[in-house]
Amino acid sequence: MVQKAMQSTREHYFYVSIAKFLFHHPDHGIVSVRDPIKLKDAKRYRLSPLILYGLTVVGLPIRWMTFTSVDQPRAFRDVLLEAWSKAEGLRGRPDILRINRHLAMASPELVQEMAKIQVQVEVADAKEKSLPAALRSAQDSCRWLLGKHDKEERSLAGAIQALCQDALYDHDVHVKSDYKDVNSRDVKDRIQQWLSLPSQMPVPMVSGGLDWELGPWLSSWESSLPPDQPRHFSPDGFDGRTWLLIGEKAPEDIVNNGHYWIYSDYDNAAEITKNLVACWPNTPAEVAKCAGITLRELQWFTSGNAPLDRHVRFDLEDLLGIEYDESMGSYVIAGPCVLMAKKPMALKEVYEDLSKGGDASPCEIVPRQGAADPSWRYVLINMYGEPPSIVMAPRGAKITEHIPDLLMNFDGIKQVAPEFYRDVVATCARASREPTANIRETKDFVKRYEQQWVDCAWQSE
Repeated sequence: MVQKAMQSTREHYFYVSIAKFLFHHPDHGIVSVRDPIKLKDAKRYRLSPLILYGLTVVGLPIRWMTFTSVDQPRAFRDVLLEAWSKAEGLRGRPDILRINRHLAMASPELVQEMAKIQVQVEVADAKEKSLPAALRSAQDSCRWLLGKHDKEERSLAGAIQALCQDALYDHDVHVKSDYKDVNSRDVKDRIQQWLSLPSQMPVPMVSGGLDWELGPWLSSWESSLPPDQPRHFSPDGFDGRTWLLIGEKAPEDIVNNGHYWIYSDYDNAAEITKNLVACWPNTPAEVAKCAGITLRELQWFTSGNAPLDRHVRFDLEDLLGIEYDESMGSYVIAGPCVLMAKKPMALKEVYEDLSKGGDASPCEIVPRQGAADPSWRYVLINMYGEPPSIVMAPRGAKITEHIPDLLMNFDGIKQVAPEFYRDVVATCARASREPTANIRETKDFVKRYEQQWVDCAWQSE
């Protein structure tokens, strides 16, 4: 049934974009970029962008690609005819060529041109996910193309020609290997059925010049990129290409206002910040604003996509109570602070960091007399030799029921004096007003009961 369907209707995705991971450099030739870079930033490294043209068999991992410089784009009709003539895995021209709306607007005549050779062009719906997924897959695969034909030729024209040969070689290798790297038995069967189809060779067409207009849509992927970071060129003996990698040679440690600016392979500040922000009583946007950055900049930092300005990072660390522990060689949560139970794994990670691996006796507190807070439950993280932090857990929430599992060595429920309980509630309320109030209010709370922590007098007898 599947084979009959393939024989009756053959479909290809056609996509065009500025390559995210491949550029040309006058000295290095084709350069692979490990992390995407904005085109204006690429110019600083003398990198010239390339246009990626690709075709993918709908529903199968069979792909063909070619490239040009941005200054010398090729006509869509010429690219398509070359692909359908040379790429064995495409099995010639399809019955349906599916494109996105950007290509349709850039080349209004493509529908009529393809109709002359019995190819129906269809524009994918804006909600269509498979076509953009095919483009993303092609973009990702570009950086791993082996530099088999890239010898000593570094000129733009010569390097692109070698790159196109490498892309065709990659296509041919996969076709001849019957896509052995595919794990799904069902997909392998469909690949075999597709490759057994007779080729539908296209009718030659006379080239009439460029049949499309370039536009900002070619590099729409730039809009989601974080600010650029220092990068350096690094030769790679495996694939034969030069890579542009994030990072630079680490200078000596810098000490500024009591802060250590750490240059090392392991910097866990972003990971700790991400977990703390997820447990902070205020929203991430409020935390970012207090630190003098945007929410996007905070998200870029916590996801490891972009660093923060040194002084901004110091301010953020002070805001959240993050310190560098020289003995451990990493950043730690100093506390004390008020936490809000929102995300289980974030709370678990923050607790284990605060308690140095669970060296604490956390317990939920309730008033010995009178009613408890109807909205929140309160857990004291009682650490040995360190001031306690407080966890606010919303009543009725699923995460609250799992507090005993998330906080190692949980010591159950303790009754406390009503005035102490009311102080905990009031402290959490004040600490939640704004991000900067959190640690200040928690420290003031700790000072009020400094001797009681030593004597454990806050607990009910």
